[in-house]
Amino acid sequence: MYALVWPGFDPIAFRIGPLAVHWYGIMYLIGFLAAWFLVRRML
Repeated sequence: MYALVWPGFDPIAFRIGPLAVHWYGIMYLIGFLAAWFLVRRML
């Protein structure tokens, strides 16, 4: 049987001192900003 290859990347994108910024936090920020720009454009 073939094994499923799973990427082993670090969930932390970068650190600023004691603050660790995760990839999913960046994706949430991009999603909220995109929604905000789209709503502003529609109004």
